[in-house]
Parts: sequence; structure tokens; C-alpha cells
Amino acid sequence: EGKVFECPPFCAVIDASIPRGSGLSSSASLEVSVMTFLEELTACRFKPEKKAKLCQAAEREYAGVPCGIMDQMISTMGKQGNALMIDCRSLETVCVSTGNGAAKILVTNSMVNHNLSESEYPQRVARCQEALIAINKHMCASKEALRDVDMAAIDGTFGAGGMSDVAMKRARHVVTENQRCQDAVLAFKSRDYATVGKLMHASHMSLKDDYQVSCAEVDALVDMAMAQEGVWGSRMTGAGFGGGIVSLVQPDKLESVQTAISEEYKNKYGMDCVHIASDACAGARRVDMALYFPDQHGGECIVQAGILKVLGNDFFKAGEPSRALEKYNRIPLTIKGLLKKEGGGGMMGMPSNKDEQALTDDERAEVYKLWHTCHINRAMCYIKLSKWDKGVEACSEAINSGSEDVKAYFRRGKCYRHLGEVEKARTDLNHCATRDPSDTNVQKELLEVEKKQKLQDASAKKTYAKMFK
Repeated sequence: EGKVFECPPFCAVIDASIPRGSGLSSSASLEVSVMTFLEELTACRFKPEKKAKLCQAAEREYAGVPCGIMDQMISTMGKQGNALMIDCRSLETVCVSTGNGAAKILVTNSMVNHNLSESEYPQRVARCQEALIAINKHMCASKEALRDVDMAAIDGTFGAGGMSDVAMKRARHVVTENQRCQDAVLAFKSRDYATVGKLMHASHMSLKDDYQVSCAEVDALVDMAMAQEGVWGSRMTGAGFGGGIVSLVQPDKLESVQTAISEEYKNKYGMDCVHIASDACAGARRVDMALYFPDQHGGECIVQAGILKVLGNDFFKAGEPSRALEKYNRIPLTIKGLLKKEGGGGMMGMPSNKDEQALTDDERAEVYKLWHTCHINRAMCYIKLSKWDKGVEACSEAINSGSEDVKAYFRRGKCYRHLGEVEKARTDLNHCATRDPSDTNVQKELLEVEKKQKLQDASAKKTYAKMFK
């Protein structure tokens, strides 16, 4: 979009548990995770669909991989305990519950990769395009994609000799796979896991026979899984020609299924497969590392926040509110994990914070002081920049978290006045006047509020006069 966002210098460590080449979207998970990190670092946010498209563009244009949008969408928009139905044309999504633990997802990595996916993928795209052109020619139609045709159109075109056998198979996979996705949504909603499993297996057979992107090892794993008691269904996952399979398994059979598949695969191929058991998980999101570091990390966060506050103050004194705001905006990111939510849990629904529990009383008081002060200072910068709505948000953040600092109410009142919300401005400023009746700045601001009120009243009278003239 041509936008430029200032990003402060940073040191980062990437630690990953998703095996590469297993068909689990490791590249998309890296792209979306890094972008989520940059969003937090720069305080710049994108809509999830836009975020997914930017990450897809990075893979296509920088890495040179002609990937689709599915991996980036689920990495961006995944919700805990849900599958995601994606319309790749409109990018509309529907979350579908996978049963709150009633069904487990078992990924089994074959540990083989035949390195054909990059060369074969363009061929699959070309054959699908060939099929679409043939169907449009046969039917004198102008369908935009294979999602717009049905099996009758494919059979009719193929039967008339207008399409090659390979193109027909590729098109048949696309059309039937789209229908399987829609059927799976209905099955999940009714908790009919047996039907979901049948659809998964049918999907694999179509990938194997019609789209022809499987391989012997992956086919063997699917067969081994389908032979186990407690497995509803199994199919390959990823781009194909190696990688892994995903199976839908009854929770109480999970361990026995893994053991049986491992033994059989070892006997057949002389190597180990690797299992990952999971529920459907959420996509990329911020996790405050103060939850996981040793106790001293809390103190380090406080020191870092203090440094940011000093730097912000220096920039503000130098007449650079934008640069000061950059420092102040990073303080909440530094200490948010140390703030204890009412009721005992962590902020933003996170679990109870061990770092917060380890803080001394003085450290805890310092955290809250930094939190309140940074938002009040943010408001000060927004006022200098005439961003009144942002100033209201910053002051409200301080006030809602328990700040009794009169400056929060004063600055919010000032912002409300500029926004024309005189009643709210009057309420905040009267609160300040009650605390310190001798504060001349508050009295001056109250006079400005009354002037604003008179202007609004005069404007209203003129409007009414015109209406009833």
C-alpha cells in the first residue's frame, strides 16, 4: 500500500517446533508470527485478511513460492478449538467447532520429502486452467474458476472429447474437494465425526488418484491409520510428495494408535515416523514472555520500562512529541505481563503470572506507576499532536486501571472539549477542581468549556431558527 512504518531496532530469537517439510505450514507460521511481532513492536495493526495477504505476498514475491492463501489465513485467523472454513475468493471465513476435545488431531510425519512439490505445483495449476478453458468452450460459458462448475460440466466436456484425461482428473479433484469441505462443516456442527473421517479419507484418495500429489510412504501411513480402532479418518496434509498425514482420533485411543502406526511404519520402511497430537489451536498472537522467564525477568522489565520513560521524557522536552510517543507506546508492551487482572488471572485472559507473584511490594507499585504514567504521558503527546480522540483513549486507559492522578482527568477533559463533548469535559474537569480548587489551569479549562458550550448553543439556535423559519 506504500505505507512506511517506523520500526525501532530490536534483537529477536526464532524458536520453532513445527517440523519443516511436514505439511504443517511452517513457512506461513513463520511469516505470520514475525508480522504479529512487528505489529506489536510498531503499534501498527492490519485487518486479519490484509495481514494474511501481505504474508502470502512475501512468500510469493520474496521466496518465489506460488502458494495459495489458506496457510496464511489459518495462521492469522485460527481460533482455539475450531476448524476454519475459508472462501478463497472473498476471504470470508467461518469458524467451526471441532468438539471441545471430543476429537483429537494426530499429525504423523513420514520423514520423507521427494522434493517434487515446487516443480509439480505449477503443472497442477496449468491442468486446472486447461480444464476450465475446455469447459467454458464446450458450454459456451465464462466461468471464472473451477469452483463455479459442477461434475456434470466436467463429465460432459470430457465425454465430448474436449478435455484430456489428466485435466479431467485435476478438475474432478477440485470440484469434489470443495463439496467435501462444505459437507465437513455440516458434519462437524452435528458432531458427526464418523462422517468427517469418511470425508477426510475420500479427500486423500482424491489427492492420491486424481490430483496425484501423494507418495508411497504417505499412502502407507494413511492405510495404517485407517486400520486402527479409534481412527475416524485420515488424509495427507500439505503440498504432497512426502510430508505428513492428519488423522481424526478418539481421545482414549490416541496413545495406542500412535504406538501401532510407529511399529508398522518402522517395520515397513526401516525408519521412524514422528507424531504430534493436538487440538485445533489459535493462530499467531502475542504471548507475554514474563509468564515463562525466571523470577528476575520481572525486574528486568521494570528497568526497561523506566529507560523508555526517560527517553520519552527527553524527546518531549526537546519538542519531539512523535518520537516521545514511540517510546511511551512501548512501555505497555514491556510491563503488561506484570499487571495482575482482577480475579487472579493475567491480563488479556492469560493465566496467572508467576513473575507478578514474585514481585516485591515496591516493584509491584512501580509497575502500576509506570503503567499509569505512560498512558498519561501518551495523552500529553497526543494533545501536542492535536489527536484528541487518541488522547481520550490514553487517559481512559490510565483511569480504568485505577489511576487517581488528576492529570489523567485534566488531559481527558481537555481532549473532550476539543472533540466538542462538553458534558464529558465538564465532568472530568469538575473532578479535578474538587481535588484542588486552587488549580488555575483547571479553572481556565473550565472557562474554555463554557465558551465551547455557548458556541454550541448559539449554533443550535441558528439551526432551529432555519428549520422553523
